[in-house]
Amino acid sequence: MGSDVLGQTVETPSVIDFSDTYPTIGQRVSYSASGLVPKQTYRVLWETFQGTWDVDGNTFIGESYTPAVTVLGTVTADANGEVHSVLQIPTGYGDIHQIGLADASGIVVAQGSVTIKPSVSVSRTQEPEGNFFTLRVQGIGYGAYSSAYEVLYDNHLMGNIAAVTTNGTAVFQVRAEGIGPHLIEIAPCSIGSPYLNEQQSPYSWKPTFSIPVTVTKGHPGDVQDPIPAPSISTGNHLTASPGHGVVGSTFTLTGQGLPANESLTIEWSNTVGNHVTAAGYHAAETVLGHVTSSAAGTFATKIQVPVNVGGPPHTVQAVDAAGNVVGTTTYQIYPNLVSAPKAVKEGQMFTIHLQGGGPDTYDNCYSVLYDNSSIGYACGFNTNGDMQIQIRATGAPGIHDIDLYPTIQQGNQKVPNLYVLPLLTYKSDHPGESEPAFHLVIDVQP
Repeated sequence: MGSDVLGQTVETPSVIDFSDTYPTIGQRVSYSASGLVPKQTYRVLWETFQGTWDVDGNTFIGESYTPAVTVLGTVTADANGEVHSVLQIPTGYGDIHQIGLADASGIVVAQGSVTIKPSVSVSRTQEPEGNFFTLRVQGIGYGAYSSAYEVLYDNHLMGNIAAVTTNGTAVFQVRAEGIGPHLIEIAPCSIGSPYLNEQQSPYSWKPTFSIPVTVTKGHPGDVQDPIPAPSISTGNHLTASPGHGVVGSTFTLTGQGLPANESLTIEWSNTVGNHVTAAGYHAAETVLGHVTSSAAGTFATKIQVPVNVGGPPHTVQAVDAAGNVVGTTTYQIYPNLVSAPKAVKEGQMFTIHLQGGGPDTYDNCYSVLYDNSSIGYACGFNTNGDMQIQIRATGAPGIHDIDLYPTIQQGNQKVPNLYVLPLLTYKSDHPGESEPAFHLVIDVQP
């Protein structure tokens, strides 16, 4: 007996042969095996995975995939001890998957494998300028050299897509920019740049996709992702309503069950510093105000959200004169757009102002696209989440697109390299807190 990812195996399992060893998700594949017990029914085992983003406090660690086994169904050998059947490749990660036939006692008696290739679809190939093309890639892999792809628009690098926590499926959008025909390409990558001769690599089965699209005349405008609907954050003796918002907004903090007629200081936790100098970063407390509890041990006060980092929720606490914490709750800051010009002169430097950037290496930066081309990134950790992004107005007079996407600044993971480029799958697959993207237009004037 032996063992592998599928479980305990006979010493020499029969080989399962497949009509196509490089299928795509949803494809029906014929398979066969011999040397089995005639008329015996076997369970069809399929190797699957569970993906997670691993972080440690402020640090991005990397992707992690845990193997598991699922049962796709059963199959019965014929009178000659042979199996001839068909399976449909289930939705999941790409790359190599082990397949086995297990008898009634759970022993794997036949085994084989397929390598799932990614496939792509697009909702519409024609959109008016300012709208978005929605693309879906299935079968993105779980391996270091198969889990990352990058997107290009007319040979301009846009950013990364990932499917770590979405079972190998990446759904993302590309802004319809520039009237006329265009080409969206999705290319394998592993070290931060598209791999242009993948066909000569050890992973030559990984495809590059080219999707022709057409942009028609439209009415482009600013588009911003909404933050979550207001909700209450209830803690220990303190309640924040709403429990999240943006810098400059207000929330009502109420206390109950507190010491009576007590002068209290309202503080919240903060992280200050940076990730790139010897000074580093440290925890700090910010005073939000002072209150006095009633004879019933209650209070209610309005608090304006200060300029502070976003990312994970801040701990809000009530502290008595002796320094004892008598109540706690949380409040979360989301990034927001403070200002951006509508019209600029050609060649002029202009500023886009964001607040609410996080303190962590996976939520402290935004990456910037100019006309669907990556031009750089901005970080706000060193300035309490404040980002004043400097961009020069270029291109022909008229409307130009600027997109600001969440990204990952740095981390322990070396391959694949996902750093500082826009993470286009940020809505469904990102290691940090939920963060919005900002899609803006400017009018470049001569």
